[in-house]
Amino acid sequence: MTGARLLTLTAPTAEALERDTDELAEWVAALDATAFAGLPVVPDTGTTDQPARRAVAASTPRDAARWLRKRDPRRVFTAGPGRPANTAFLFSGVGDQYPGLGGRLHRGLPVMRRELDRCLDLLAAEEDLDLRPLLAPAESPGTGPDLAALFDRRATTQPIHETAAAQPLLFALQYALARALIERGARPTVLAGYSLGEYVAGCLAGVLPVEDALRVVARRARLIDRLPRGAMLVVNTGPESLRPWLPDGVSFAAINGPEQCVLSGIAEAIEGLAVECTARGWACRRTATSHAFHSAMMAPLVQPLHELLETVPLRAPRLPILSTVTGTWLRDAEAADPGYWARHLCETVRFTDVVAGLWRLPDPLLVELGPGQTLARLAQQHPGRPATARTPVVQTLPGQFETRTEDEVLLAAAGQLWASGLEIDLAGLAPNLTEGGHATPCDA
Repeated sequence: MTGARLLTLTAPTAEALERDTDELAEWVAALDATAFAGLPVVPDTGTTDQPARRAVAASTPRDAARWLRKRDPRRVFTAGPGRPANTAFLFSGVGDQYPGLGGRLHRGLPVMRRELDRCLDLLAAEEDLDLRPLLAPAESPGTGPDLAALFDRRATTQPIHETAAAQPLLFALQYALARALIERGARPTVLAGYSLGEYVAGCLAGVLPVEDALRVVARRARLIDRLPRGAMLVVNTGPESLRPWLPDGVSFAAINGPEQCVLSGIAEAIEGLAVECTARGWACRRTATSHAFHSAMMAPLVQPLHELLETVPLRAPRLPILSTVTGTWLRDAEAADPGYWARHLCETVRFTDVVAGLWRLPDPLLVELGPGQTLARLAQQHPGRPATARTPVVQTLPGQFETRTEDEVLLAAAGQLWASGLEIDLAGLAPNLTEGGHATPCDA
């Protein structure tokens, strides 16, 4: 076995936890790479009634020792007595996906592989959509991030960024990862989704079965793919500053926070607006999307989407969902209305209001299930975040330009959830990978 290892500590008091952490740091620092690789991927924590918990995931003894000594809060997760009153799953939209996303967990985590294979098989059989090649790793794995790709517009023409493939694949990946976490004990009490992510939230809440959700998402993506291409631009300023400068053909696709918006529309207009924003000192960047989501360019799809959704049995959610259309709690009548989901594609994503609603919950723990930490950063920077909020938001998948592997990020997430007081099956979330990146025989 190679790869990341999760180290955990429990203690009766905070003072004892600090002493034990110092001892663990010195012990792990004395290990060589072979001895570290010989450690179990996750420890057998059993059932503990000791209130103080701490966890760290690392791929080398040097990293583990350094983070433990510094108590680095980005890597070392600590919680006191009790468990979070609310666990919120957040599902992302398209834009941050990249080639090979989810592939390592698909190969090495049986509980996720089972759910993801189910989704991929349904898409292949019912929609003639083979997405498995997109799970293959990039051409040069392990060589570090390709920073040039961040500025290369041609990257948006890669298959993973084509709407017809990206949306159903991202839905399937997030759904499978959520099912894996739920099955192993990390059960949400609240759900929210950014754009496409709200379909994942609705599916998990029982608004529509996964078979119907996959069909709707795949056909919705194909309808979008037939529309003229567009562009989207993230701008670091508020909507009131931007509104006077919006040209015809550009809409507010999302309001992410008081000082961040996403604009969407005709590519030429977005290009001109990017120049204007830069001249005014507003940082901005294009997103890796092929179409102008949540803009007037999506309006021709409202009627065909409505007709498609009328064929699906929609129900009231069994878990509370924060709506990005209204910015408040999704009502039962809205969830069961095809019209709500049809206009969802054209409406502004009111994510800033969703985050405000999450932070108003008693003692919330936020878990991001899409790639990277886009939603986490927005949540942490939101002015409504209370000073007593748990930090950081739980990240479950690496971003495109991170050096950590998927198994290391997921192990860290499992450790953070456990340290927060959730009684989860750590062993069930330990990816089982060999040097070559293939799963070793084990049962789900």
